[in-house]
Amino acid sequence: MLGHAGQIEAVVSAARDGMARHATGAMGRVRLGTGATACTFLLPPILRELRRRFPTLEITVSTGNTSDMVKAIDENLLDVGLLSLPVSGRILEITPVLEDEFVVIAPPEMRLPARVTAAVLSGLPVLLYEPGGNTRRIADEWFARGGVALKPVMSLGSVEAIKEMVGAGLGCAVLPGMAVSKDKNRESFVTRPLSPRLHRMLAVVIRRDKLLHRGLRETVKALKSLSEGAQGVEGGLAGEGRETS
Repeated sequence: MLGHAGQIEAVVSAARDGMARHATGAMGRVRLGTGATACTFLLPPILRELRRRFPTLEITVSTGNTSDMVKAIDENLLDVGLLSLPVSGRILEITPVLEDEFVVIAPPEMRLPARVTAAVLSGLPVLLYEPGGNTRRIADEWFARGGVALKPVMSLGSVEAIKEMVGAGLGCAVLPGMAVSKDKNRESFVTRPLSPRLHRMLAVVIRRDKLLHRGLRETVKALKSLSEGAQGVEGGLAGEGRETS
C-alpha cells in the first residue's frame, strides 16, 4: 500500500485540479525545482512568458541541491525540475536541454592567459561556490584532473556574492557561464575560458508516470525549449508522461 500511496495521491490531486479548472478556468499549479543559478539567470524570461500566456497558472519555485530536488520529484513533492546532471532514477524521464560552460572571472588588474588552466589558478586566490552542490563538485573534479588540490580562499553560497567579491579585488572565481554572460556589471571583472574546457548539462527531470495537466504540460514544454539553438546538446529520452484532460 505504501508503494502505491504516492501514485494514488497524485491521481487524486490531478482529478481535483482538473475539476477546479473546469469550474474556474484555472490552469492548475506547478511545483518546479531548480538550482539557485538557473533560477536567477534562466527562469525569469520563461516564467514571464508563461505568466503572459496563462495568467491563471500558479507556479511555485523551490531552489536547492540537485540531490534534494531529485528526491522531492521522486516523492511527488515537486512536479518537475531543471537540474544539472548527473541525475539517475529508473522512474525518472531525464531530458538534457542546455550545456553551460564554466569560465574564470577575475579583477581587471589580475593578469590571466587567454585560456586558464588549473595550474595557473593554483597560484592565485580563488573563490568557489560552497561545497555540497553540483556546481562545486564539478569545479573540484576539474581541479583534481589537473593535479591541483585547491584550497579556495573563500567559499560562498551565492553566485552574486562571489561576483561582488571578485569585483572588490579579493580573488578570481570559477563560475557557470550563464551567471556572467549577460551581467550588467561586467566592467568590474574580466572573463576567460578554462583549459581543458569545463561544462555542465542542465536537464528537465520529471517522473515518467506523471499525470500532465495542461499547466504542467505547458511548463515542461517551455523548459524543454531551452534546447532550441543550444550547442552540443544531445536529444533527451522519449516520452512525456500521460496527459489529463
